[in-house]
Amino acid sequence: MVIVGNGALGLFLADELLERGTGTVAVVGPASRDTGASQAAGAMLGCFGETTSESLRTDASRKRFELGVTAHDRWPSVLEKLEPHSTTGRPLQPATGSHVVLNSIGSELDTINFTAILDALDTYGKPWEEVDPKEIPGFRPRLDTRSLRAVHLPAEGAVDARGVLIALEARLRAAGAVFVDQTVRRLLCDDDVATGVELADGSVIEAGKVVVAAGAHSEALVKTASDDIELVPTFAGLGFAMLARRTGGEAFRTVVRTPNRGFACGLHVVPQGGGLEYYGATNRLVDTISGVTWMADVRFLAQYSMQQLDERAASHEVVRWLSGNRPVTLDGFPMIGWLPVAGLYLMTGTYRDGFHCAPLLAEHVANELQGKPGTIDPMFTPTRAPIATRTIEHSIDEYVEHNLAAWFETGAEAAPQMTTAQIAEYYRTRCVQAYDQLGIDYALGPDILWYAQGSLLGARRVARYLRRHKGTRAQVASVGEAR
Repeated sequence: MVIVGNGALGLFLADELLERGTGTVAVVGPASRDTGASQAAGAMLGCFGETTSESLRTDASRKRFELGVTAHDRWPSVLEKLEPHSTTGRPLQPATGSHVVLNSIGSELDTINFTAILDALDTYGKPWEEVDPKEIPGFRPRLDTRSLRAVHLPAEGAVDARGVLIALEARLRAAGAVFVDQTVRRLLCDDDVATGVELADGSVIEAGKVVVAAGAHSEALVKTASDDIELVPTFAGLGFAMLARRTGGEAFRTVVRTPNRGFACGLHVVPQGGGLEYYGATNRLVDTISGVTWMADVRFLAQYSMQQLDERAASHEVVRWLSGNRPVTLDGFPMIGWLPVAGLYLMTGTYRDGFHCAPLLAEHVANELQGKPGTIDPMFTPTRAPIATRTIEHSIDEYVEHNLAAWFETGAEAAPQMTTAQIAEYYRTRCVQAYDQLGIDYALGPDILWYAQGSLLGARRVARYLRRHKGTRAQVASVGEAR
């Protein structure tokens, strides 16, 4: 068995397979994980902290959301088996709770998603408590970005992503896993049957089954097996974060975050132990996978961490810059399942949920590799038509809301006499023009739409794919509103 990709998905799958005694497992991927999402992750176990107004609105979205709810229950046992292999000297779970703050710098979208979080917690019977923002340890924002409300989620925290990867790799080596510190040049097939992989140095690893779990690189790799495989397109979501050492003031003891907003997962800080804190994270869809980030994103994260989380962060010592590429599918849903080439399996498209859901997905994929029934809904098959969860009109409204959130958070300015309604109308006009130019009838999520509106390459790729899937909206309208 060959697993292409040594991020959280690939490593947890390898661990699950070896626990089941499935024979030799080879994990292929550069040890540096340079452009991968896992090595840069904040690894918040925040399925409810990530809730938005979209999370439970349709049946399809609810099923995706419930992957995170189910995955959350796996983590205590996961950490228990990884702790003996930890070598960082810090706990693998440095934060066991989260605070979600509704502050004064965002827009109506913040309030909408804050309310959605509380509604979801109540729907699933999870604990939460409204608290005085001033009582949150370490939370000392500037007065002009002060928190208006805050809730404590005692069952949600975070793991040390880099520590978990190190411990997981050590556990795998002890169990006999083979690690290959290389990239895969192409997948090898014979008469539509997977036979192995060719590495960058030209050497070959033969295998009867190949799992592609290479994040944002996965789609390009699958194309080396066959140009005829039609996948939901995947885009690279470049994110930036930083690890900083606290130099003064009270330390954070929980995850502190805003709701999702402005095309991203909200601003957050994650305690890492040993005086370290993780500040994250930006998000922008890009044409090319990259291991570096934009200076604008560095400024954004540093400035708003100081403003919205802790003024003392200005004097913290940055010990590591982190950037990675999240695999973002066009419809926002993961791609997990067998491909038309026999013996070839795809496991990607998890966007911001990959690390959190990895133990659960590993169990599902291991079952399918062994010919057993899977444990998650088959709707995530890679060769599906794109799943639709919104109308064009709804998409336009979302796009406007996210732009307004970004506008006010970044302190953008317009003529003094210009109203919020006029700014919203400007973005609405741009969005309508974008749909007219794309010539599609499939409603895009706000991040994909933002990307297609700003990138000629992205627009062409989105339009080309969707024009081959004319009628998709009618086909998947049965997904419907959640009951």
